[in-house]
Amino acid sequence: MSPRHRSFRAARVFAAATALAVAMVPSALADTVDQDNIDEAKKAESQTSSSIADLEVQLAQLKSDLQASQIKAASANEDYLEAAAELKTATTAAADAQTAADEAAAATETARSSLGATVVETYQDGGNPLDALTPYLSSESLADATDTSVALTRVGENRSAELQNFEANQAVAENMQSIAQAKVAEKETAATNAKNLKATADAEVSKASTALSDAKSTRETLISQLATQRNTTVELETQYQDRLESERQAREEAAAKTAAEEAARKAEEEKRAQASTSPAPTAPPTPGASPSQSPSATPTSEATTTPATTEAAPTTTEAAPETAEEAPEPAPEPEPAPEPAPAAAIDIAQTAIDTSYTFLGVPYVWGGESYGGVDCSGLVMLSYQAAGVYLTHSSRVQYGEGTHVPIDEARPGDLVFWSSDGTQSGIYHVAIYLGDDQMIEAPTFGVPVRVTGMRYSGVMPYVVRF
Repeated sequence: MSPRHRSFRAARVFAAATALAVAMVPSALADTVDQDNIDEAKKAESQTSSSIADLEVQLAQLKSDLQASQIKAASANEDYLEAAAELKTATTAAADAQTAADEAAAATETARSSLGATVVETYQDGGNPLDALTPYLSSESLADATDTSVALTRVGENRSAELQNFEANQAVAENMQSIAQAKVAEKETAATNAKNLKATADAEVSKASTALSDAKSTRETLISQLATQRNTTVELETQYQDRLESERQAREEAAAKTAAEEAARKAEEEKRAQASTSPAPTAPPTPGASPSQSPSATPTSEATTTPATTEAAPTTTEAAPETAEEAPEPAPEPEPAPEPAPAAAIDIAQTAIDTSYTFLGVPYVWGGESYGGVDCSGLVMLSYQAAGVYLTHSSRVQYGEGTHVPIDEARPGDLVFWSSDGTQSGIYHVAIYLGDDQMIEAPTFGVPVRVTGMRYSGVMPYVVRF
């Protein structure tokens, strides 16, 4: 072996040895992982998990607070709309009463002239009734006319009709004027109430708007913190939180829908129970009724099981027990199955739906009732107005202006309502049902008219149909 070859071989051996030594250094220098390190890691992980859970709770609370603010604002606006409707009614009533008072006053003057002519005629005949009739010719009130019997005697029975006509018209005039004044006072009270409620609604709108802005900002901050804690990106964390929110809402909506349908079923059962008990007392008072009277009992077979079926088959005594056993079967509620809507009803509903679609994208405006802006009840009012159905611009009032139908029997065109306490006085929102769990609504400030999925949280168990 040449010296040069031996030198190259030695260099290779040295390099290998050096690499081995370098590879062994980290393991020799590495710290030993003991139980304290493990405990600290578990503690940090636990703290991180707890922090993440707290942040998620904060996110959920923000969502809940925002929803509460929006409902409060919507309720305040409904208070205003209700007062505005009362103000409109009071104003119309005051105007009508004033017109009636003016007409009665004019009739009184006509009667006064007629009575004056009678006095002149009587005077020309030689009588002198002026002293007795002066109160009628000049007084402002019937309280001043105290000598009616003397006047009638002096004028004569053949002239009493004019005097009675005058008295009647003056009384009507005074009554109508009093009613008009009362209506005006009522109108002014309603106006003051509406003004105060509108101020409250405006304040609630401002609060809800601020809450919405703050919630968005806080949510972004919390999601950023969550992303840092979970060692992920803000975009992925946002998607994750959105998915969690969607799943939570889906669970709540499913439970709320079931609750609303159950409430409607119970209400219908109570109605049937009342209907079955009310006609029942009318049947017993005719114990001696002949079989010919059985048709009167037949219509109540749904409610009164045994008596109706017993008389339905008078020829056999054994038929009664059989029909009595069969009677409970109609009691379950498959009977009130949804019937096909009449053509006229379909036309009304479809016209309302078609009109509502023309408002898609129109901004939400408190009390709005034009293409420049609408609120929830304004959209409903305008949509049904196009179909010839005139509703009040208030969702609470609209709830009482149609026929109530259980929500599980809802048809396209029916109105769906939401309430803060399950009562009509707590209603704060209305939308038009489109079918297939879809609806069209003017939701809230900052959100234009849209088509969206049904929300069952807070929904009333009945829809309203026209």
